[in-house]
Amino acid sequence: MVKYVYKTVILLFVFVGALFFFGQHMETDFQDNSKEVSMAEEKFPYLQLQTQGFKVNTLYGYSAPMEPEIIRESITPLAEDKKVTILLGKAMSYLTKMEYRIVDKETGEVYDTGAISAIAKGQGQVEIVFDYNFKTSTEYILDLMGTSDEGREIHYYTRIKYYLNDSKLAEKLAFAQKFHKATFEKTKAQELERYLEPDGTNRNTSLAKVDITSSSDLVTWGGMSPKVISDEWITIKEFNMETACVQYNYFVQAETASGQEIYHVKEFYRVRHASGMDYLLNFERRMEAQFDEKLASTKTSQLKLGITSEHESRMLTDKKEEVLYFVRGGVLYRYDMEKNQIMKVYQVFSDKASYLYRAYNEQDIRLLKVDEDGSLYFCVYGYFPRGEYEGDVAVVLYEYTADGKLQEMVFMPSSTTYQQLKEDFEEYGYVSPRDIYYFTVANTVYAYNMAGKRLEKLVENVKENSFMIMEGVNSYVWSSSLSNGYGENITIYNLETDERQMIYQPDKNTYIRLLGVIEDNVIYGYAKKEDVGKNSDGAKVVPCYELHIADTKGTVKKSFRRDGQFIQSIQSNGNVINIKMCKKSGNTYVETTEDSILCPTEVTTSRYSYSSRVTSKSLTEWYIEFPSSFELSEVPKEVQGPQTVLTSERYVRLEQPGIAKYYVYAVGKITGSYENARQAIKDADEQMGVVISSNHQLVWERSGSFLQNSIGGLEIKQSGDGVSNLAACAYMVLKRNHIQPDEKVLAKKDSIYGMLSGYLSRPVNLKGCNLEQVLYFVSGNKPVIAMTSDTTAVVIGGYTTRQLSLYDPASGAVKTVSRSEYEKIFENAGNRFISYMEE
Repeated sequence: MVKYVYKTVILLFVFVGALFFFGQHMETDFQDNSKEVSMAEEKFPYLQLQTQGFKVNTLYGYSAPMEPEIIRESITPLAEDKKVTILLGKAMSYLTKMEYRIVDKETGEVYDTGAISAIAKGQGQVEIVFDYNFKTSTEYILDLMGTSDEGREIHYYTRIKYYLNDSKLAEKLAFAQKFHKATFEKTKAQELERYLEPDGTNRNTSLAKVDITSSSDLVTWGGMSPKVISDEWITIKEFNMETACVQYNYFVQAETASGQEIYHVKEFYRVRHASGMDYLLNFERRMEAQFDEKLASTKTSQLKLGITSEHESRMLTDKKEEVLYFVRGGVLYRYDMEKNQIMKVYQVFSDKASYLYRAYNEQDIRLLKVDEDGSLYFCVYGYFPRGEYEGDVAVVLYEYTADGKLQEMVFMPSSTTYQQLKEDFEEYGYVSPRDIYYFTVANTVYAYNMAGKRLEKLVENVKENSFMIMEGVNSYVWSSSLSNGYGENITIYNLETDERQMIYQPDKNTYIRLLGVIEDNVIYGYAKKEDVGKNSDGAKVVPCYELHIADTKGTVKKSFRRDGQFIQSIQSNGNVINIKMCKKSGNTYVETTEDSILCPTEVTTSRYSYSSRVTSKSLTEWYIEFPSSFELSEVPKEVQGPQTVLTSERYVRLEQPGIAKYYVYAVGKITGSYENARQAIKDADEQMGVVISSNHQLVWERSGSFLQNSIGGLEIKQSGDGVSNLAACAYMVLKRNHIQPDEKVLAKKDSIYGMLSGYLSRPVNLKGCNLEQVLYFVSGNKPVIAMTSDTTAVVIGGYTTRQLSLYDPASGAVKTVSRSEYEKIFENAGNRFISYMEE
């Protein structure tokens, strides 16, 4: 027996020795190629454009070619001479030559190219006279590619639009400039009132956001007397013959109750010039105070943030709650309460960056976690204006270690803009105890393993109704059917423990449907498979006969049901769940009443918070509130933060959205994104903006319709002989797109949307949009099917300011009708419209 023990021990030593030998000589994929680099200053030169004598549109450089059609930051109107002057900004680097391309903004086709060689150092400008035969009033992309003195390629983008006739650029810019200057003169307050649209719901208590509904007193800066301390950079965001969207970007300094403060201001105008008259269609001014620790209040023991809209951003502390991390104006601060010291852990711009660089604040910082050892994890995303990744758009994960070192964990570039990335990058992110970073970009949930240095997709193509986040307990929840939001089961995934809790359907004839989440609770319902149907416009309804509220372990806390009615959807407001009910009427479901129940939740509050005070000069100002036991006896002392960063040499490229999304561009930026076009259109209409699809197509534009239009190639199809009214409408639209469907096969479908989706890849349900909004599609030569009742519809094939041209399958004729009369008919039928997007 003893000899077997000896053999076992000998074999164990041989095994361990072999492991040690091969471990020393074996190559691995996890080699450390990191390097320590200093925090560099901004190098890329910026460009400014001059057209028709006006200096507009500052262009910032990208380090790699972008898809030109995604850059919507500016548009440059060209006059009959087709000339634009490029003003070369001074920078640490300079351009030695430049090439350009004129690109179709829809297809990406290159129409023309040109080159400017031998740009001398210190040369102030170059001139381009285009030789291309532009279509008037049509947008193109100008793609500029420069080569720097260091041999780097730098790409700049703007849209261009050519006008043979005078587009009144001078008049539109002059009106915006006149209004802008008048805001700095209190005596002009009454003069500005005629352009404003005061709203009784606007409390006029904050200068952080002032708009066309504000009082003239607020528009003229209230009790402040700001002084402009930078250039005023003008960017034309949108432009057509009548209207222009113009942004002013600048910095001001003002005296407040705390002393001198500096603010970054962005001002947006939508103006119209017609028949010699100027009109203000929209106005918005936002200002953000630059954080200054010297303005801390020792009297109230608070750090002053000042005038800001960002008074709900996340703050983190270490385990002992003696160190506070917070973000202001592109800087991550670390405040040591015990030592009363403040440090800049990370800053987007260098200390020496000019105001012109700082004006392009197209990036953000997110705090993720402080671990047990005191190390902070955070991510920076957007456009990087300096350093190793200057000119890149990316998400970068960093760790600030407990011993004061800054190191990069992973670099994830994205071929999109900051504006789109911020909409696609889900705000919630988490670093687990197992050093896995969970985050969501473009409807894909990722898990990055920092130890193994690998990125995995946890879930793809998630939708709002099929994947949700329980932030309070760091958990994900998703349905087994990511496309529908209902199926056989629901998964609750605890990111801290890596445990998965499954909640299953009660039987094979019933679906379990994910309805929502509140704090640490998941809300789901049961729906009989046989009950799944549609509402009157063909949209699918999954009516639940019962609702349950459960915790992360799947334990049911509360249930709800109403005899004779179904649960159609829910909406949470705090700990109250508002329930929209429905019932079956014939073959469809109709909405009935609303109900509500209280959800049992456990909400934890932080010892640190934001508080506000109102002063006569600055109105509402914000502060960081510390625990009552903390006393700030003197102004915090600034200490030097990290001067170098340890790069990871690890990168993975993020993907574009896998499902269709619609982005709303308004007031000079993306203000929202939606999974369906109708919501985006309604939002864009309210904000006087435009809708862009995830594949960069222009979907809808406020005031973008022609005054009249008639679609050619549209033929009438009469219903009858086995062809339903709705099938005949679908047939006409498909035939207009050179598709020959079988009309009797169409009739077997139970909705127009279903008929079109069998042949077109991008039908668009426009239910809830009004007639004026859907005529944009007709203006673009895309017919619109409009319901006149639950079972009948017509095809809108043309319009004028007073009439509509309707293709009526019931009569088999094309008829001209009163626009106002049929607007009411469409409204009474529920404003149910369907059209499509081009391939």
